[in-house]
Amino acid sequence: NPLAAAAMWIGTFHAFGLDIVRRFHDKLGLPPDPRLIDKSEAIELLEDELPRLQLRHYRNLWDPALDLSDMLNAISRAKDEVVDAAGYRALAQAMLDNASHDPEAMTRAEKCMEVARLFETYERVMAAGQLIDFGDLVAQPVRLAESDAEVRMALKARHQHVLVDEYQDVNRASVRLLKAIVGDGRNLWAVGDARQSIYRFRGASATNIARFSSDFPDSRVCQLGANYRSVQDVVKVFTTFSS
Repeated sequence: NPLAAAAMWIGTFHAFGLDIVRRFHDKLGLPPDPRLIDKSEAIELLEDELPRLQLRHYRNLWDPALDLSDMLNAISRAKDEVVDAAGYRALAQAMLDNASHDPEAMTRAEKCMEVARLFETYERVMAAGQLIDFGDLVAQPVRLAESDAEVRMALKARHQHVLVDEYQDVNRASVRLLKAIVGDGRNLWAVGDARQSIYRFRGASATNIARFSSDFPDSRVCQLGANYRSVQDVVKVFTTFSS
């Protein structure tokens, strides 16, 4: 049915997450089209907050933006694992508690605690400005879909059949979002090859292919034995073109 093609939603996980944020913005305390900021804008927002944080390890008086960039990278990766500021502080505290007689471990834990402090400030500033960043585009929809049955049912009704290509390049936040929508995976079709896992974008890992059957217990896994990409006609065209 040609009309059905127009009804399909096609995009990346982050574009899909942004669509969810816009649809359920009221539940997230955001405007209908929240402003998405990049790292440079985030650094600008946080520079004025630095003197109040009393940082010791991340204290570059010549160029505070350098340390802020590193700390925001850590915060961004935490969001890829759907860890918020409170969760990050708890993990940093656990590191501190276990590093009592190891100076290097203590330094690492203290650095993580400083990142946790910045993370808390970052969450407050972002909430006050009703802003989102790239890491929020999957993390916020995951929390919303997992905690709100109404949202979960609306997403299930709207996306009754889901296809994920290049599954070896998804991260855990994306898998959690999928599980919230498709449940046991009965209407999920995923295609991937662990040997083609070349990206590490935002925590992507081929481990997710190995865990596919446990993530979606009702799934059926089929191995593709034939290489349809390298048939003679394709090789001939490529060879002719490259020469």
